[in-house]
Amino acid sequence: MTRLELVKQLAEFATRPLAEQMHQPADSAQSAPARVRPTELFVWFEDTSARTRNGSRGIAGLPESLLPYAKGMRVVERRYVEGHLHLLSAARIRCDENFGERVAALYTAALSVGTVAWIGTGAQYAQAWAEMYPYGGQSQDAAEPDFPSEI
Repeated sequence: MTRLELVKQLAEFATRPLAEQMHQPADSAQSAPARVRPTELFVWFEDTSARTRNGSRGIAGLPESLLPYAKGMRVVERRYVEGHLHLLSAARIRCDENFGERVAALYTAALSVGTVAWIGTGAQYAQAWAEMYPYGGQSQDAAEPDFPSEI
């Protein structure tokens, strides 16, 4: 197949109406979507309140109201800045899908208020979390939130 034929075939496929594809019988493999294993994100927000940049100060954490919630995301544990009941210093988040989008949204939310999000996943970050917060925290499974933590 020449390059020109391949490009024509791709263009034909890309411009085909969706209605044709919807009426085709689905295979049994396609009808049962695979269950995505949840990924835990360990997020720490830097205290930038002592910094001054372009005439504005940083912030001690991320305001909880700016946490970017999405479908398949659940806040498992929260840590607040000492003396501030609405500023998160750390959060443990479970994501079912769109892992990359959640990371990008967290970084963007943190930067929008003048702080920095440090995000990690995996065994070493789980161990670091357990060492920093050995007595558990305000677990979402144990406490009733004021707002839905899973959408």
